[in-house]
Amino acid sequence: MQAFLAGAVLLVCLSARLIGGVQMPRLRSKRLTPEVLAGAPFAVGFGSWVMWVLMVPVFRVGFTGTRNTWICAALLVLCVLVARPMVRMAAPERLKGSRLLVAARAVGLCCVVVGVMTLLDAGVGTQPMAGLTVVYATAAAALGLMRAVDHGYFPLVLLWSALQKALLAVVTGYWIDHTGSTLAPDPDHATAGALLLAVLWWSTVGLSAGCAVAAAVRLVPWLRTGPPADPAPPGVKSWPPAVGDVWTAELTHDDNNYKERPVLVLEHTPGFVRVLGVTSVDKSDRKRGYLKLRLSEWEGVLKKDGWLNLEIAHIPYCDFLWRHGECPDRVWNLLCTKADVRDRPAKAGPAPGFTFHHRLRSAMNGHVGRDARKVRADAGSRVRQPWARERV
Repeated sequence: MQAFLAGAVLLVCLSARLIGGVQMPRLRSKRLTPEVLAGAPFAVGFGSWVMWVLMVPVFRVGFTGTRNTWICAALLVLCVLVARPMVRMAAPERLKGSRLLVAARAVGLCCVVVGVMTLLDAGVGTQPMAGLTVVYATAAAALGLMRAVDHGYFPLVLLWSALQKALLAVVTGYWIDHTGSTLAPDPDHATAGALLLAVLWWSTVGLSAGCAVAAAVRLVPWLRTGPPADPAPPGVKSWPPAVGDVWTAELTHDDNNYKERPVLVLEHTPGFVRVLGVTSVDKSDRKRGYLKLRLSEWEGVLKKDGWLNLEIAHIPYCDFLWRHGECPDRVWNLLCTKADVRDRPAKAGPAPGFTFHHRLRSAMNGHVGRDARKVRADAGSRVRQPWARERV
C-alpha cells in the first residue's frame, strides 16, 4: 500500500507539469490568460499506450534480417507520428506552427523512450504494466521538461519548482527504500510494481534536474543584462513587440513606483526595449517635449486623446503586457524626421528598473516598488490619511 501511494504521488508530480504554464502572470487581472491544458495528462497517457503497443513488436522482432528491419523501421515511424501530436500539445501557441521544430522534438522524444526501454529491457512482452509504465514515465518527464523550458520564463520561480520536485524525490526515495523496495531494480527479475516505482522516481529526478539546469542557464544572463526577448513572457499572444507597435507595459518611474501605460516601441536590444510613453495628462504647456495624439487618428489603438513623451524610456521584456495596434504612418514619419526624440539625460542617472535588485526581483516574478495606481498623489507614506470634508 505504501509503495502504491508513493507511485501515485510520483505519477501526479510528473503529470502536473503538463497541465499549464509554469508561472502565473504578474498582473493576473490584466494580462491575457496563460495556456492551460487540463487534458494533457490524459493525452499523454493515451499516446504512451499507443507508443508502447507499437514498440512491442520492435523489441520482440528486432532488426534481424531485411524484412524485420523494414517492419521495425515502419513501426518506429508510426511512433514518431504518435509522438508528434503529444509534442504539439505540450508546446506553446507560438511554437505549434513550427512544423520542423515539432517534428524534431517528436523524433527526439521517441529516441529517448527507445533508449530508456533498451537500457532497462523492461519486459515489454512479458510484463505489459512495466513496459507501459516506462513509456509513460519517460514521455511525461521529457514533455514536462520541454514545457518547463518553453513556459518557465521567470528563472527563480522555475528553480523553486525544481527544488520542490527534488524535495519530493528525496521524501519518496526514502519512503520507497523504507518499504524494502529499491531504486535500481534488476529489470530481468524485478516485479512490475518495483520497476514502476523506480522508473517514476528516476523520471521525477530527471525532470527536477532538467528544470534546475534550465533555470540556472536563464538566470545568469537575466541578472547580468535583464530579461531575455525569448521565450515570451507568460500570457502574451503577439510576440515580440514589433517596432512601431503600441503596447501596454509596466513603466517604472525614478521613485520605483510603476504603472501600466501605453508605449510606442522604437527599438529592440538584447536586454530591453526602447519606447516612448503615452500619457493622458494634458501636456499642452510642454509642447517641445510631448507630441499631441488625437483619438481620431489613433482610433482602435488609444481610448482617448493623449500625449506622446518624446524622451526615450527603457522597458524590460518581462514588463510588456499586451498589444494595442500600430502607430499611424504620419506620426511614425514625423518621429523619424522632425520630432525631437531624445535619450534620457545622463545626469538623471541609470534608467529606472534596471539595477541588480530590480532584475533579481523580476526573476522572482515580482517588481520593486509599488503599483502607482494604488498610491495617492499626495500621500507621503503608506498610511492612508482619514478623509474629512472641510467646513465652508
